[in-house]
Amino acid sequence: MEISLDLLLPRDAASVPATRRLLDAALTALGVDADIRGDIEVMLTEACTNVIQHAEDGAGYTVRATIQDRRCLIKVIDAGRGFDPGDVPDPAPGAERGRGLLIMKALADDVRFRTLPQNGALVALEKHLRYREDSFGGLLTADSKVPTMSETDPEMEELATRLFEMARAGRTAELAGYVDAGVPPNLSNDKGDTLLMLAAYHGHAGTVRALAARGADPERANDRGQRPLAGAVFKKEPDVVRALLDAGADPRAGSPSAVDTARMFGAAEFLAWFDETPPPPGD
Repeated sequence: MEISLDLLLPRDAASVPATRRLLDAALTALGVDADIRGDIEVMLTEACTNVIQHAEDGAGYTVRATIQDRRCLIKVIDAGRGFDPGDVPDPAPGAERGRGLLIMKALADDVRFRTLPQNGALVALEKHLRYREDSFGGLLTADSKVPTMSETDPEMEELATRLFEMARAGRTAELAGYVDAGVPPNLSNDKGDTLLMLAAYHGHAGTVRALAARGADPERANDRGQRPLAGAVFKKEPDVVRALLDAGADPRAGSPSAVDTARMFGAAEFLAWFDETPPPPGD
């Protein structure tokens, strides 16, 4: 079971309760215990509020929440300069600065921070889920065990590395076999690149089609907001562009979108496929 929410939000305080309600509605429908939902609500609020108060650049931010069996992973991505959490001292009694970090660390099962060069900062929060026994989520995950963000099992790490290499190399049959055996079709690496994203970027249209046919999302962006279709246009891979369009990718989604990228590089063929007018000569 996998449910994903990908929200592009304005840096406005009103975005926080709206995001909270959307995620809580999904967790409630699955039957996640109320105390777990409460922890997620608080740590999500702190992460979003931190962006609104402290990110210096950009008018918006992204919240990407993935519910995968008994695991909820939340990524909050902004366009600020980032920070080193080790440089933030523990707050003095009654102080506000640093309080949000302590709350996130206390409530999440794992917290990671990363600065994205020229693209902002990311905080990743993981929470293990507990379902009511008779709930929908409980029934779907009765026998499941999902590796966590802090998983240190060498065999699991080796398998994930092999899968990402298969996607880069276009080893379609092998990769499809693993997905058919239970590997999540939207498996992503620590940069948010999915198997489909890696296959698309490296020019393997057949692998893209095989993954899309098995449920891989052609619209899934990575942690920098890059989408497979825009990447395929940038790499000038017409077979991959066609495969992604056939899978339902939207050429106008994202920033820059595939249309923006095609216009930037004067790719008239792709613009025609996107039903867009090519720029006049000399523009």
